[in-house]
Amino acid sequence: MPLILGLFGLIIGSFLNVLILRRGARGLSGRSSCMSCGTTIRWYDNIPVLSWVLLVGRCRACGSAVSLQYPLVEISTALLFAALGAAELPGFQLLLSCGVVSILVAIAVYDVHHTIIPDSWAYSFTALAALYAYISFTPLDESFLVFFLGPTVTALPLFLMWLVSRGKWMGLGDAKLALGIGWLLGPLYGFVAIMLAFIIGAAISLPLLALSSDSWKRMVASLTPTSVFRRIRGGFTMKSEVAFGPFLIVACLFVWLSILYDFHIPLMLL
Repeated sequence: MPLILGLFGLIIGSFLNVLILRRGARGLSGRSSCMSCGTTIRWYDNIPVLSWVLLVGRCRACGSAVSLQYPLVEISTALLFAALGAAELPGFQLLLSCGVVSILVAIAVYDVHHTIIPDSWAYSFTALAALYAYISFTPLDESFLVFFLGPTVTALPLFLMWLVSRGKWMGLGDAKLALGIGWLLGPLYGFVAIMLAFIIGAAISLPLLALSSDSWKRMVASLTPTSVFRRIRGGFTMKSEVAFGPFLIVACLFVWLSILYDFHIPLMLL
């Protein structure tokens, strides 16, 4: 089952790339084409991961670079699907879980590109998470906590940050995303996921601030003139807009998988 789901995840990941890149630009129908030369991509150049590797990340027609996003999204989706398959979830719950993973991967990548979470995607995740919670928790008292306390604990702090800062500290889309996280994980683990997201965000943002300092860039430029750090245009500052959605999603998936595998590691963060 994990292997079959992993292979299925590769196909879904390929579709997610199309969904992410075409949203707002064109419809989902029609064959894919090179974004540089417009040449229609043939089927044998559209095999998930394999085609990208064989073409060394280049378009067959014009030789322009093909984004690393394509294989990364496909591999990530495949690994997550395989992990869900290994968790031995019941049939309908497994189907819902794959849907949750798919929409979360799409949201994370889109947010990285545009620093915005589409409402339709956030609401779709929320609906799937609520349905997952409904079929996963049968006792009445536990269902009550999941459906009312969970979303409140996770979404309210982010909503208040958005409200007080008028969107400068936190986007409203992040608060909407947190609603679904609360339904998916419940109040305790939902809170853990929110705290973990801030920890991950700090662990990534602080080094970026250090690497973007003038002294660091001068040192790197003197040692390695072609360093990748020169690609940071204008540097990374405290005022830079950073997508928080991916941090929420990584934390959510980590906590969720730890629950499915009965690790309960996130409790150590409390």
